[in-house]
Amino acid sequence: MRTGFLIFLLIGLFQIAIAQEDSLKEKDSFQRFAALPVLGYAEETGLKYGAMMMVFTRPDFPGADATSFDFAVIGTTEGQLEVNFSPDLYLLGGLLHSDISFVYWNWRAKYYGIGNDPDRDRYTRYDMDLFKVILPVDIGILPPPFSRFLSFGPYFYFETNDASFHSGEISSPRYSGGIRSGMGYQITFDSRDNVNWPVFGAYGQFRQVFYSKAFGGDYSFFAQTVDLRAYTFLFWGTSVAIGAYYDIRKGDAPFDMLSTLDGIKRFRGVERGMYLDKQSFSTQLEFRKTLFWRLAGTIFVEAGKVGPYFSKLARNDWHFAPGFGGRLLLNKSEKTYARGDISLVDGKYLGLTIYLREAF
Repeated sequence: MRTGFLIFLLIGLFQIAIAQEDSLKEKDSFQRFAALPVLGYAEETGLKYGAMMMVFTRPDFPGADATSFDFAVIGTTEGQLEVNFSPDLYLLGGLLHSDISFVYWNWRAKYYGIGNDPDRDRYTRYDMDLFKVILPVDIGILPPPFSRFLSFGPYFYFETNDASFHSGEISSPRYSGGIRSGMGYQITFDSRDNVNWPVFGAYGQFRQVFYSKAFGGDYSFFAQTVDLRAYTFLFWGTSVAIGAYYDIRKGDAPFDMLSTLDGIKRFRGVERGMYLDKQSFSTQLEFRKTLFWRLAGTIFVEAGKVGPYFSKLARNDWHFAPGFGGRLLLNKSEKTYARGDISLVDGKYLGLTIYLREAF
């Protein structure tokens, strides 16, 4: 994004949805599959191309959240590859929830160093090959159908990472590559009316994860996150969403696991890994409106920053990213959308995000 020029192409965006009979004894149909191709361009990746697919299962009872399986494969003309398989499981009538992620990257990217104000013209290129598994578990404290209102459960993380740096203007980080293995816990409150397209309600999660050599990894460090969101209906099919996210690292974390504005869910459109440090804070405000057929639109503004510790984080300057996006409804009953967002980072750099489900 050095030139600040980014072309947004979402060519041939369409939905292939197959509605099937869930049972020969039932007359109502239930959509089990949805898929779409995507095509875009960013300076970091060149031409991006791939496909996304979702598989849905019938919920245990009317109004319950349904188990789904997300699968995405994205390649680029720069030789990058990302494969993501995410089973989102709701079991035992919603008493147990686990949004699992299996991720493979064969990626080429730029390392800009640590800090809140990187020089976009100075960087070191690196190649990274990784595979990671993220396994969070939410166990309802309350009985169904209120189980997701308050939950508690363990969190497991495992990653194997091979990173190699080329010569460049920024010294390569001290900690990179290796095995990362962590365990922790999370406490979640969730009163949203829908997990995919909430119109009213609130969400809050507190998570602590301990990465340790005792778990078979190469690093020992600590991670803590606080995720807060609120939603309300306004008028004429329009709702507003507000979010705040605070992320902390303590210890010798590898550079790619430092706190960051990830560019996909928080501070959309920024290049991944542009801002790195021990702590990060981001806020989001988004207006969402259903349009016609399976289309919806959003207008948003996001702000974020990073810093080595809280007092420095508080003093650092904010980065801003206003933008807008389009939505394509993949499953009407579950209100699951594919999204494409364009943002303007710090008034200079255009950013592109294409992904499944909402950012927050």
